[in-house]
Amino acid sequence: MKFHPKFQAIAIPVVNVYDHLKYDYHVIGRENVPEDGCVVIANHTQWADPVLIATAMGNKYPIVAMAKKELFAIKPLAPLITALGAFPVDRGTADIGAIKTSLKAIKEGKKLLIFPEGTTKHAEGDAAKEGAAMIAARTGAPILPIYVSENKKFRSKVYVVIGKPFVPEKTRTKEGYRKLADEMMKRVYALKENL
Repeated sequence: MKFHPKFQAIAIPVVNVYDHLKYDYHVIGRENVPEDGCVVIANHTQWADPVLIATAMGNKYPIVAMAKKELFAIKPLAPLITALGAFPVDRGTADIGAIKTSLKAIKEGKKLLIFPEGTTKHAEGDAAKEGAAMIAARTGAPILPIYVSENKKFRSKVYVVIGKPFVPEKTRTKEGYRKLADEMMKRVYALKENL
């Protein structure tokens, strides 16, 4: 199974209707999405976050998302999320395949969605994964920070706040990746001030 941009373009408006029915859903800052390839980073607290981000960005741009490899072991789910643009990453290793897929996606002008926190089980202020920072740095592309409301419940107000893209300093060191990982999440959570 492969990524099908046309399927994604059809699915996003449909899911957008679902988002508005389930939540009191609002998007702030859609004009900040760059035209070319970029790395999209966001906080992550619930399974709905990738869907909310995709619909917030609209179906103008193809989006690919890095997802934990365990999801692709679920047979009914794997072909669906693959067709929608997800690809697996082994969070326990330096996954060369995921890195190559990421770099290729950016070169092709796609939006690459990464959750630097790596899991929904964390608290604000926990250290982000250096691997996400490494991939973001190696692409050389702008990084687009996004904040998604936490504690989402049925018909609760849910915001997706899209910040301004930034280009990080070039780095190839562990210390540089650590610094960038911290900066990425600092910029994401700073967007809460827009609510």
